[in-house]
Amino acid sequence: MIKEIFTGNIPTKLMALVMAVALWLYAINRHTGDLTEVVGLTVSVPEGITVLEQNFEEITIHLRGPQNVIDTVEDMIKDRKILARYTVRESPNMIEDQVKQTISIRRENLDLPSAVKLVSVYPDKVDIVLGKLQKKRLKVSLQKKGEPAIGYAVANEFVFPGEVEVTGPLNALKEASFIHTVPIDIGGITGEQNRTFPWRIEIDQKVIIKRGDKTISVPVVCNEDVRVWLQIVEQQDTRLFEKMKIKIIGPAEYPYTIKLQDEFANVRIKGPKLLLDKLNAEDIVLYIDVTSLKPPGPYKQPVKSILPKNVELVDKLPEVHLDIRETIRSAEVK
Repeated sequence: MIKEIFTGNIPTKLMALVMAVALWLYAINRHTGDLTEVVGLTVSVPEGITVLEQNFEEITIHLRGPQNVIDTVEDMIKDRKILARYTVRESPNMIEDQVKQTISIRRENLDLPSAVKLVSVYPDKVDIVLGKLQKKRLKVSLQKKGEPAIGYAVANEFVFPGEVEVTGPLNALKEASFIHTVPIDIGGITGEQNRTFPWRIEIDQKVIIKRGDKTISVPVVCNEDVRVWLQIVEQQDTRLFEKMKIKIIGPAEYPYTIKLQDEFANVRIKGPKLLLDKLNAEDIVLYIDVTSLKPPGPYKQPVKSILPKNVELVDKLPEVHLDIRETIRSAEVK
């Protein structure tokens, strides 16, 4: 009887087994998910070493596991809670200047749930260049952006301290002589800001070096900041006024007739640009004072000027020939 239970109706039992396995595979496949995502790669190094170069900052991973776990992992990757991390064990004493290494990315470099299988990683090998760190004092270069308000200019700038201590790769600091501040915005600045200085400005955490035709930015660390003074002045300019009428100035009852050889002259003045832009020809007076002159002429007299406040002549005004004659009076009618 027992033998018949196990050996009887074999085809039917085989069919039932095949159907059970098929249902199990269907259930497994239905509740298993695949995920391909890009994650950041962080390389950690011991104190005294820095990463100079890294040919891949991100890697692509292909994962497989229960669908509910895969969904959770996908959200964690989007929130950057899952990253690839590699820790370098190299000692600074083993590096004279810099050294190149190839690191392998495996499952242990990814903080994945145990239920998730790592199917593939691309790239699975990443090249890095490690550099030894050193300290060096570099000159501070003020970095500005924007332009002062129209009519104003930066006349002088002063940074204190003029040098700061920087920690960075040995090979880069050997070539560096200065480091920038973070850019300060001088857009629209006027002379009013002269009273608000000094400004406290941070140091940019990188040095710029040239190697051949390339300009390279190398990360460094500087824990200092600086104070900055700027002298903002009104921008100076020149302006030419052409064919200005020369006036005659003399006593009210001046009894002589004056004739100028040249009645017009050009005048070039300098001063604050904002002021010059607003000036009109009527604001400038060119004249000759004939108070002390009497006939007979001719005379050669310098042209003088009356100018608005805060402007002055650029060029010396010319001398003008003039003739003074007795005024011819009409005969009295008898």
